[in-house]
Amino acid sequence: MEPHKLFNMRLAFILLIAVFFPVTAAADWLWGGADEPQPQPQVQVVKPFIEWRTGPASGYPVFHASEKGEWLTLLKRKTAWLKVTDVKGREGWVHVDDVLETVDGTGEQVTLNEPRFDDFGSRRWEVGILMGQFEEAPSTAVYGGFLMTENLSAELWATQVLGSASEIRMFNANIVHQPFPEWRVSPFMTLGVGHIFIEPKSTLAVPEDRDNSIGHAGLGVRAYVTDNYFIRAEVKDYKIFTNRATNEEALEWKIGLSIFF
Repeated sequence: MEPHKLFNMRLAFILLIAVFFPVTAAADWLWGGADEPQPQPQVQVVKPFIEWRTGPASGYPVFHASEKGEWLTLLKRKTAWLKVTDVKGREGWVHVDDVLETVDGTGEQVTLNEPRFDDFGSRRWEVGILMGQFEEAPSTAVYGGFLMTENLSAELWATQVLGSASEIRMFNANIVHQPFPEWRVSPFMTLGVGHIFIEPKSTLAVPEDRDNSIGHAGLGVRAYVTDNYFIRAEVKDYKIFTNRATNEEALEWKIGLSIFF
């Protein structure tokens, strides 16, 4: 078998893994093998009142207030805000500082676990935006990823490159191996396949648009910052498969901010 055909078969197999396993892993996590739901914690208001907002930020309007003695059920947290519900089934958002002034069923003042590095290790999903250079042209990329195992993630990427001679769009499916996920600053390796679309800018020769299959290998590092955020930096070496006598190569680096949940 010709070497380039063998390489393409290997890339197709990697793509199959990148697309198929996130779906099956997500289904197992959502519908199969999940632990029984735990009772939601309840707190009692001891201040004269606690204001409710329609969303998790001070810019959202106040639409309700719980008075002293009322019980609230804590549903979920988003940064410095907690979604709550009362005995009448109403739902809204209250600030963490207000919840910290409530009491639990034993009459003790409520304490909350602040987001910590352990949350990073137990993440399932992440999204991010990164900026850098593809060869010598500025590039911007967005991605979404799903943690399949402790060490392996599957990701989908979309990248735009704005060069002086052409505009480039790339779409990739990646497998990411993170050998030390418990490290606060954690290195990783990535391998993936995709497609590149090259649209030359207007010239006298008017060259044709190009679209080619691509493969890449890369190295990077994640650095946990705070709450649900981490910094991600990486370098990728691309192989662009063309119809010419030789294929092309390109180097890309980028750095950006990601959020996990």
